Amino acid sequence: MNKPVTIATFTSNFDMKFFLIKEMLDEAGIKYMVVNEITSTVDGVYAGSPSNMGIDIRVLEENADEAFEIYNSIK
Repeated sequence: MNKPVTIATFTSNFDMKFFLIKEMLDEAGIKYMVVNEITSTVDGVYAGSPSNMGIDIRVLEENADEAFEIYNSIK
């Protein structure tokens, strides 16, 4: 089974690495999903929103190695 794997977690959707990893994954043809982007952005607006929620970039398990290489290249 091909499960999603988190390759990076960010505290803000304004982080330059957040933009770069998405762009580089697009260029490599790797499909990804962004998890908690909206919830993390509205943190503070809604009292029930957890303040430690990160924004995850996830790829399918079959693309994880290549995605980790891409992410590590921008650190």
